[in-house]
Amino acid sequence: MIKINNLSVSYQQNVALSDISTTINDGELIAIVGPNGAGKSTLLKSIMQQITAHSGYIDLGDLSLKDIAYLPQSMQIDHSFPITVTEFVSAGAWQRTSFWRVFNRTEQKLLQQALAKVNLEDMAERQISQLSGGQFQRMLFARMLLQNADILLLDEPFSGIDAQTTELLMGVIQECQQQGNTVIAVIHDLALVQRYFPTTLLVATSLIAAGKTTDVLAQPYLLQAGYQHFAHCAVHNTFNNPAHNTASNRSNERTVTSTATNKKNLAS
Repeated sequence: MIKINNLSVSYQQNVALSDISTTINDGELIAIVGPNGAGKSTLLKSIMQQITAHSGYIDLGDLSLKDIAYLPQSMQIDHSFPITVTEFVSAGAWQRTSFWRVFNRTEQKLLQQALAKVNLEDMAERQISQLSGGQFQRMLFARMLLQNADILLLDEPFSGIDAQTTELLMGVIQECQQQGNTVIAVIHDLALVQRYFPTTLLVATSLIAAGKTTDVLAQPYLLQAGYQHFAHCAVHNTFNNPAHNTASNRSNERTVTSTATNKKNLAS
């Protein structure tokens, strides 16, 4: 269980998160949604203790950071680094094996299983610079799987990939959750959230709403978060329209006025 207690985070004079309090139970599958600049990625990094809180705290209970696997945004990783897919994915096991030890038979089997789950067996010896966007994202998933962590934090795991790859990786996420993992993912596609994620946190610097996804993605909360376009969709129940794909959602999201931005301006 993860308990977030009155968490506030600031970058210089800008408020990124303000007085966030919520509880994430073991084994939950949770989407974090909100406009650009709303603090979604900051919340994940706070759980990972990569960012120091201005006030409040996060209680991991009996868990520690080694029990958490973090999948960063693809753009945060150097795609040109001279390393193979196998070498990159193998780094997921470093806490068990260290970087300089040769994999034993058990670790080799786990590595192959991770690659197989994301359909990358045939690309194991390919340089990561040669991968397409979808292949690169599948590789990130394989490294995360090899960590064998209790909690999975995913920051925009479906950004810039096609629908087929999204479905494949969503299946991997569901399997992890069914096996008892807690999965927390920053997602932009609200249709995807409504389809797959039973629980949602709606964040716009502060926590607008948390709970059952169908309740959270309601017009009043979406308007409060600055999601004018999607508030209209909520009224007409069009989240599941195939036209609302990831690319269009991100485009629409950029057109709304985020309350998070307004709050930052007031704080600065």
